[in-house]
Amino acid sequence: MKAQSNLTVIGAPQLVLATLLTLCLGCVAQLAAAQGKSSDDELAVASVIMSLQETWNSGDMSGYLALYQQDDSLRLTFGNTVVEGWTALDTLFRKSYPDPLRMGRFTVDRVDVQILSKDTAVAYGNFTHVFPKETIKGGFSHVLTQNASGSWIIRHERTSRGEVIETH
Repeated sequence: MKAQSNLTVIGAPQLVLATLLTLCLGCVAQLAAAQGKSSDDELAVASVIMSLQETWNSGDMSGYLALYQQDDSLRLTFGNTVVEGWTALDTLFRKSYPDPLRMGRFTVDRVDVQILSKDTAVAYGNFTHVFPKETIKGGFSHVLTQNASGSWIIRHERTSRGEVIETH
């Protein structure tokens, strides 16, 4: 008596198709996971930018400056001024804005986030900054990196004045 096998032999075309299908499903799963992470990261980065507004308007300079990379790699550019390093930024901001009145009111009018890699993002948009004698409408871009604990931190900022409206 001959033993019968229930195994089905897969031909080369079916094997190739099964392999491609498995690879495609794996790619789709990775893409879905990456998009979910990107969406979470986009929200986290936007939250950092909105925290700039919140801490500034509450007069919390320490909280505001804590959102920046606290080492010599930090760069902030506005107008023709380049600030190099967190200590220089801390000194400049505390001297220029010693109290809530001189800090004015800062509003993020628009923020867009683009995730560049798993630990690097760009946030850009528009702002309005109302001071006692002028209102500045401008644009910004921030390069943020994700630190070892998973928090996003500002590593570079570029701020441009678009319109200055004098108020007396």
